[in-house]
Amino acid sequence: MLFIPILLAALVATPASAGSLVGVWSVGEKRACDQGPAWVLFADGQYAEVTLPSGPISALGLWKDEATVLAYTHAHMPFAGHEQPAAMSRMAIEVRAADRLDMRNARGLVRTFHRCPAASLKAPASPAH
Repeated sequence: MLFIPILLAALVATPASAGSLVGVWSVGEKRACDQGPAWVLFADGQYAEVTLPSGPISALGLWKDEATVLAYTHAHMPFAGHEQPAAMSRMAIEVRAADRLDMRNARGLVRTFHRCPAASLKAPASPAH
């Protein structure tokens, strides 16, 4: 679980500019910044899928804001095939607000992202010794 503290440090070190998608986004119809699935989009073009508040990383990839489309790659743990270049998938952005994205994937499924405070992502508790 060393990765969560590293993600936190990277997120805090790269504040988002106005209109940027960089940050923590809960995934689902309802905003769930306390617990549940989320994407953490970093300013360097990488992202991690996590479970808020301090759950494990379940996937990693690259992302790119193409104005009307969110392009991304996707690799689930344990990242089999990571040595091969990954093709970008795309979700069409239908609603784009500062705190919400309504997108549609290639299969026509709606994916809703809600912006969360960076503090929604927490380091896991230290194991008791």
